[in-house]
Amino acid sequence: MSGTILTRPESGGFIDTILNYTSVLFVDNRARAMFALLFGYGITLVIRSYMKREKSRLDIRRSINRRAIALLFFGFVLSVIIGGKDILAIYGAGLLLVHWFLYRSDKTLVRAMIALTIGFALLLPIFWANMASVGMENMFMTGEGYWETMLNQLVMFFTGAPLFGNFALPVILSIMLGIWFGRKGLLNEDPKHRSLLKKIAVGGILISIIGAIPHALHSNGVITVEQPSLFGIIFTIHMMSGIAGGCGYAALFGLIGPHLKKTNPIVTGITALGKRSLTFFIVNEILLIVLLSPAVFGLASTLSIAQVWVLTFLVWLSSVGMATILELKQKAGPFDFLFRKFVYR
Repeated sequence: MSGTILTRPESGGFIDTILNYTSVLFVDNRARAMFALLFGYGITLVIRSYMKREKSRLDIRRSINRRAIALLFFGFVLSVIIGGKDILAIYGAGLLLVHWFLYRSDKTLVRAMIALTIGFALLLPIFWANMASVGMENMFMTGEGYWETMLNQLVMFFTGAPLFGNFALPVILSIMLGIWFGRKGLLNEDPKHRSLLKKIAVGGILISIIGAIPHALHSNGVITVEQPSLFGIIFTIHMMSGIAGGCGYAALFGLIGPHLKKTNPIVTGITALGKRSLTFFIVNEILLIVLLSPAVFGLASTLSIAQVWVLTFLVWLSSVGMATILELKQKAGPFDFLFRKFVYR
C-alpha cells in the first residue's frame, strides 16, 4: 500500500505515480468538501422555497428533519447492508447538527464556523496521530466475511459513526460553509458575484494545492514520517486545506456554469445525473463493490492505480448513460423517488 492513511494500491509505474499525486493534490479530502458544501447550499434553497410558499416554521423544521432521517436510513442501507463507503448518513447527522443554525443570523453562523475551525485545527492533529499509530484496519475492522463485516458496520453505525464522521473528516464545517454560500446566493449565476467567486476559486484552490504537498510527498514515499504526531499535523493540514479547495471548486463551477450550453449532450447527461444523484451514488457504490471487493470479483487486488481509474471512469460513464435515458423518459431515479416520497409525504 502507499504511504497514506487513505489506502490505495502501491504505485506500479510512472503513470500510477502521477495519478497518485493527482488524487492527493486535487481529489482526496477535496471532492468530499465540495459536495458537502453543495449539500449545505441546497438546504438553503429548500428553506427559501418553503418560505416563498409561506410555509410555517414548524412545517419547515419537520421537512428538514425528514430529510435528515431519510439520509440516515439510506446511509444505513449503504454502509451496513450493502457494505459501501457512506457519506449519506454523515450528511443526515450533519443536517441535524446544523439545524439550529439554519434559522440564525449570518453573524452567528460565521462565529460558529470560526470556532469550529479553531477547534479542528487543535484537535484533529491529535486524533489523526492516534489513527496513524493504531492503524485504520484496527480502528475500523471489516471482518472476514459478509456477515461479520455487516455486524461490525452495524455496531459502528449505532455507536455514532455518522456523527463521528462530521467531526473527524470534518464534514460539518463544509456544510455550514455551504449554508453561508447559499444565503449569499453565490452560485445563482448572478453576474454581481463573479468577482468574489474568482477570488474564492483562485485562493481556495491555491491553498488546497499548497496544503496537499506535504501529504502528497509522504504518500508517494518521497519523504518518510515516522512520528505519528507529525503525520497527524500533515494530514490535518491536508484535510483543512481541502475545505478551502472544496470552496474553490464550487466557486469555479459557479463561474463556468453560465457559459455552458444547456443543449450540449455532455452537459445534458451530467445534469441528468445530478438530478438523480442519490440513486447513482448508491448504484456506483454497488457496482464498485461488486467489481473491486474480494467478496465478489476482487479486481482491487489485481488492478493498478491507472486501471482502477479507468474502471471507475467507465462506471461513472455508465451512470451518465443510464441517467440520460431516465431523463429522456422523464423518470426519477428510484432512490430519489423514495427519498421524495418520504420527505413530502
